Amino acid sequence: MVALNAVLRKFQDERCDGVICCGDIIGIGAYPEETVSAIMQIPNLMACVCGNHERYFTDGMPSEVPNDEQMSAEEMAHHKWEHALLSERSRDFLSSLKLEKSLAVGGKRLYVAHYAMDENKRYKWVHSPSLDDLDRLFGHVDADIILFGHNHGGIVQQGDRYYINCGSLGCPAKEKNIARAGILTLTKRIFYGADSQAIMIINKKRAKNFYILRPFFIY
Repeated sequence: MVALNAVLRKFQDERCDGVICCGDIIGIGAYPEETVSAIMQIPNLMACVCGNHERYFTDGMPSEVPNDEQMSAEEMAHHKWEHALLSERSRDFLSSLKLEKSLAVGGKRLYVAHYAMDENKRYKWVHSPSLDDLDRLFGHVDADIILFGHNHGGIVQQGDRYYINCGSLGCPAKEKNIARAGILTLTKRIFYGADSQAIMIINKKRAKNFYILRPFFIY
């Protein structure tokens, strides 16, 4: 919650037009109800999609170890503990989340998902994907900018389109106690940073052509 509140304050200070969340609101932290409530109260929430941790709530989790999700018994127990803390309102919100969403912003097409999925809506996770990997994973998507999550460290790649993953807001790197975030801004040229994170901001400017991604870290 400390990380989320700090980033939301930053977004407010920057007077951003909209916020996008690429999923995994619950699942790891100690305050699932407070976190979901905070996301629901964002007045300019443009998109919020379902991540694999929300799917453990809506679709169920493995029941034994080992399993295809590579979840330990302790991790499954933590998820069940988190689920029990959720209010009916938060449960309804999480159950309403879609797996993907397309947006039109400033004449550009944005695609938002937690990660690339196969025809059965199962995630096709690749560790540290290259640009070729991303082109293959998201090859079916018709968009100028693809926003996604899942990889905690963050990814920014540019080819015929932009792939932006801001990394994990609530799961800091082992060597740093940070909250990662990025601000996406319309401009005539495209600039991007090497790091960023799962909740992003879209800030409209006079130019309507491309975007700036400005990463920031809150320590």
